[in-house]
Order: sequence, then C-alpha cells, then structure tokens
Amino acid sequence: MDINVVVREKNISIIRIDGKIIGESSNTLKREIDKQIRNGAVQIILDLSAVPLMDSSALGIIVAALTSLKKKELKLALLKPQKAVSDVLRITRLDTIFEIYEDEQKAITFDE
Repeated sequence: MDINVVVREKNISIIRIDGKIIGESSNTLKREIDKQIRNGAVQIILDLSAVPLMDSSALGIIVAALTSLKKKELKLALLKPQKAVSDVLRITRLDTIFEIYEDEQKAITFDE
C-alpha cells in the first residue's frame, strides 16, 4: 500500500491510498491520519479509488478515526470507494455513518 497526501485550502488533507489496506498497512494508515490531525487538518478525505480491498482492521481504524475526529469537531469523508469496498461498507452498514462521495470537490465542501 502506498499513501500520498495532498493538503488543500482550509487545512483539508486528502489521503490518497493505493493498494490493499490489510494487516500492517492499517497501522500505516492510522499513523498517517494521526499525523494529519497533529498537523492541523480540519477535514480528512480518504481517497479509496485505488483500494481494491480492506480488511476488518482497516475498517476499525477508519471508524476509530471518524469517532476521534468527531470528538474534536473535525470532519472525515470517504472518496470514490471501489465496488468491493463499497459492498463491505454497505454490508456492515458503515455506509450509514460515513460521508461518502464520488466527486472530490463535493467531498471538500460537504460541511458548507
């Protein structure tokens, strides 16, 4: 798994993930999310367009991140999940708690 971060206007961090989020890569993602929060991100967008698969530990990390961010009145959105990831989110009903977008600009402006 590779991670590339783009910081946009208004301290919005877009974390672009390429590859499967399984096993140890879940912890890598957690460290990156924590780093973006420490660096002052007010919103984090996880770009899942290049993620074909994520395991339960990855889901746990993302749910924990959402909970942590909400407590700090910060935002988290998911961008362009592939079908397999969308299916997992739907089956686990996590699609009801996450803001999920197909358009990056809409994800950036979802709280406006």
